[in-house]
Amino acid sequence: MFDEMPIVRKIAERILAKAGYEVCLAETLEEAEARIVQDGVPDLAILSSTGERGDLPTLVRAIREERGGKNPVILIAIVERNIGALMRFRRAGANGILMKPFDAESFSETLQIHVRAAELAA
Repeated sequence: MFDEMPIVRKIAERILAKAGYEVCLAETLEEAEARIVQDGVPDLAILSSTGERGDLPTLVRAIREERGGKNPVILIAIVERNIGALMRFRRAGANGILMKPFDAESFSETLQIHVRAAELAA
């Protein structure tokens, strides 16, 4: 999970751990990229579009290209619906969006929808 806000990372970590995911957190896009290079492509990537300093669509494409036989679920966390940005992320390979701020229920629901869809598509 990449998000520049510590509280968002903390809440997401709790929700993901409770759902059975091994959680790897990153504060910056560069840190997220380094972790993916080091540890390989995750099964689930949640990437923040707010405060991004790098090229998030490029990271999404890289995850898709380097997936190593996996079909990762890639969600982009956003604070407002910007159709242009959403289309860029979708074209890059993102599965969907996660609206911020979120609560445990909406986070879990969004996660389940996209994980289930990816399983059906596999």
